[in-house]
Amino acid sequence: MDDMLHEARAKLVEALGRQAAFWGLGKVTGELYAVLYLSEEPMSLGNLADTLGVTKGNVSIAIRVLEQFGMVRRSMRSGDRRVFFEAEPDSWLIMRRVLEQRQKPEFDESFRLVEDSLRHADQAPPGDNRDFVLGRLLALQGFYRELDRIVDTILLIGPERLSRLVQVVARLQRLGKPEKGRDGQ
Repeated sequence: MDDMLHEARAKLVEALGRQAAFWGLGKVTGELYAVLYLSEEPMSLGNLADTLGVTKGNVSIAIRVLEQFGMVRRSMRSGDRRVFFEAEPDSWLIMRRVLEQRQKPEFDESFRLVEDSLRHADQAPPGDNRDFVLGRLLALQGFYRELDRIVDTILLIGPERLSRLVQVVARLQRLGKPEKGRDGQ
C-alpha cells in the first residue's frame, strides 16, 4: 500500500477513535468503524483484530456497539463459517440513528429532570436564594427547549434540506455583520 494512503488510513483510525472515546463509545469502536469504512471488502473479527492489534474479544464488544447503531452490517461467505462485517457508509443515516437511539432519549430524560427541578424550586418558600435558583433553572429550561427543537429539526428534515438551512443561516450571519472598511474596521 502507498505510504500516503497508509498514513491517510492511520489518521482516520486515530480521528474516529478519538471521537468515539469522546462520546463514550470506546476508542476501539471508532477505530474499527474507520478500518471498515475504508475497506473495500467485508472483514472478519480476526482480520479486524490483527489490523488494529487488539484481541478478538475487544473487537467483538466494539462490533456489537457498532451494530446497535446500524454502523456495520454482518455478511457471510459461502463455504466460510466466519462472520464478516462491512461499514454503513451513510454518515447522515448514522447520525440520525445515534440521535434517535442514544442522544434523544438521554436528552429527554435530562429535560424531564430539569422540569422536575424547576417545579420543586417553584414550590419552595420565598427567601434564601429561591429567585436565583428559579432564574437559573428557567434559563436552562429555555436552552434545553431550543436544543430539543434543533435535534428534532435535524431528525425531521434530512441532509439535503439541513444543508440548505445551514447555508441560509450562514447568509443571515453575514448580513448581520457590519462590513469592514478600508482600514479593516
